[in-house]
Amino acid sequence: MPSIHHRRFSGLFIWMTLAIGLLLRVAWPTLAEFKLDEATVVREAMAIAWRGEFPVVGMGSSIGMANLPLTFYLTAIPLRIWSDPVAAVVFLGLLNGLAVIACYGLGKRYFNHSVGTVAAFLFATNPWAILLARKIWAKTLPLFTIAFFAALLATFVRRRQWALVGAFAALAVLVGLQLEGIAFFPVLVLCLLAFWKEVPIRPLLVGTAILVLVLAPYGIHDALHGWPNLQYFWNFARSEESFFSWDALRYAFILTGSAEIHTMAGARYEEYLRGLPRLWWLNSGMMGLLALALIYAVIQTIGGTQERRRTFLVLILWFAIPVILRSRAVEPIPLHYLILVYPGIFLLIAALIDEGYRALPLRYQPAARTAGYLMALLWGIWQLAVLGRLLWFMDRYPTTGGYGIPLKYPRQAVLEARRLAEGAEVVVLSDGAEPAFEERPAVFDALLFRYPHRIVDGRMSLLVPDAPRTVYIVGPVSPEGNTFHPVESRLHGMAGIQVEKAISMPDGWQYRLYLRERSDREDVLEGLLQPSEPPRFANGVVLLGYDLPQAVAPGDIMEVWLAWWVQIGPPPGNDYHFFVHLLDMEEHLRSQHDSAPFPTSSWRAGDLVLSRFTIPIPPDLPAGIYQVRAGLYTYPEIQGVPIVDVLGNPVESATLLGTVTVW
Repeated sequence: MPSIHHRRFSGLFIWMTLAIGLLLRVAWPTLAEFKLDEATVVREAMAIAWRGEFPVVGMGSSIGMANLPLTFYLTAIPLRIWSDPVAAVVFLGLLNGLAVIACYGLGKRYFNHSVGTVAAFLFATNPWAILLARKIWAKTLPLFTIAFFAALLATFVRRRQWALVGAFAALAVLVGLQLEGIAFFPVLVLCLLAFWKEVPIRPLLVGTAILVLVLAPYGIHDALHGWPNLQYFWNFARSEESFFSWDALRYAFILTGSAEIHTMAGARYEEYLRGLPRLWWLNSGMMGLLALALIYAVIQTIGGTQERRRTFLVLILWFAIPVILRSRAVEPIPLHYLILVYPGIFLLIAALIDEGYRALPLRYQPAARTAGYLMALLWGIWQLAVLGRLLWFMDRYPTTGGYGIPLKYPRQAVLEARRLAEGAEVVVLSDGAEPAFEERPAVFDALLFRYPHRIVDGRMSLLVPDAPRTVYIVGPVSPEGNTFHPVESRLHGMAGIQVEKAISMPDGWQYRLYLRERSDREDVLEGLLQPSEPPRFANGVVLLGYDLPQAVAPGDIMEVWLAWWVQIGPPPGNDYHFFVHLLDMEEHLRSQHDSAPFPTSSWRAGDLVLSRFTIPIPPDLPAGIYQVRAGLYTYPEIQGVPIVDVLGNPVESATLLGTVTVW
């Protein structure tokens, strides 16, 4: 019989465990990763929360299929209350913190208090579990994984027939959150087959109906669009390029501790490792415990009591099915695909430890208990040191490429820009302009979702809206080479520009802010050649000015600038590309640069845009005089947009900017 002191200490230990598990998943939310996937979830969730959109498909997956959209709807809940990604980080962190409590409850109910405590502690302090729990992510949440297995255990171990409905409902949620949840379909089917004589018919029918109803909108949408997702799945299932991989099994063992977490430090991982004691071998010990736990589980499944056989069979399926399914790969899989094994692996390890403790002679058990708590505390301190070092490191070196720039820095830039804008438009000059598939545009589009803003590829173009006040965010700018320099120097040289605060990161990268307060835009055209009769294209674009060099050498890059004005905004759905061609005197094309310097979907009537084109001069191009022409065409049809006269009649297919000498 445990002493009063032991019970008090045990109670204190579990409360400490639950507090750690919850706190570390919600603390320092601005240090959370915020890359393309996270920004996409926020953008789609904001559209649900603030625009009333109701998507029936979610983000794309690695096999081409679209996920179900439940992650968007779940994330929309906190964003409706506070339209800041921090709200989503805290909300999802809370759900993942509750998973630690649920892990304790599951271990206690189907084993005992000690198993629940050990499993919860290992889960609460696990660096990978904490790191993945802090992401705004379209991945399966362990809380719902626990709900699924708790329902299975209640049905087939405790004989609670209607709990089977909960298993189907939890499975629907898991699949709705991420396609990886499909891995639990075989688990459910195998349990139904293993205990088919005890399967309750009415709960089975009700559960099946719930699952079908939840998945129906996705299936109907797929059918109405020609079954693209089903085709992607079929192609994946029968792909001849698939191969067997041990990575899934390896990752399932890695997730027991902190092995390979140094990869999150990117190129500076060696420096990250130098800041920690060389205790990485402890991870091998935890992996060894999992291996022994799996063997022990198999033995119990074969020779244990009926209740233990059933319990361990479910736990084995929890581990084995996701690993088996992911062992067939068509490309290398990332570690986070095995998040499905959380926290089942810790329940297996805790059950093994508890069995080892109870196998000791009674007189040795108090000492073993004390040693166990001490070892657990040392393990937890080591794991938390690994995590703490990583969070500090990524705050200190945010651009190393592993973890990515934390939410903290672009958020600071956006908050400052919103303060300066005072309700006016914010223009982001970033390395890309398509939030749908480019990371930094997606990040800023998410952070500025409810505020007037547009995103421009700051390496190619500078947008000057028809407005008396505009705020610009440029960046992130590298201290080693500013790819935005050509455009930023044009911005910096305008008379109406004020240089504002720069948001600096510790490793020298910056987000730079500028404020433009000027009604006219004459300063934008300074230094450019301005035609007396600016050519007007049929789509409403007017070429107000241009700049090109007088001479270039073979092998050089010729830089041409166009200043174009959007007189009339294009109809929705149109897409236009610009071209700048280098022609010889016989009008043969010798080089060119075609691009969409500013996405057509973002054009507004009155916009003035400076765009930069870089035309490579072939090394073998003969010396002489060459023409430079510019124009537009529709994309993807590749139909030229003619220049028109005042009556709207086509007069030319392109405009001659001038000539350049190749010497």
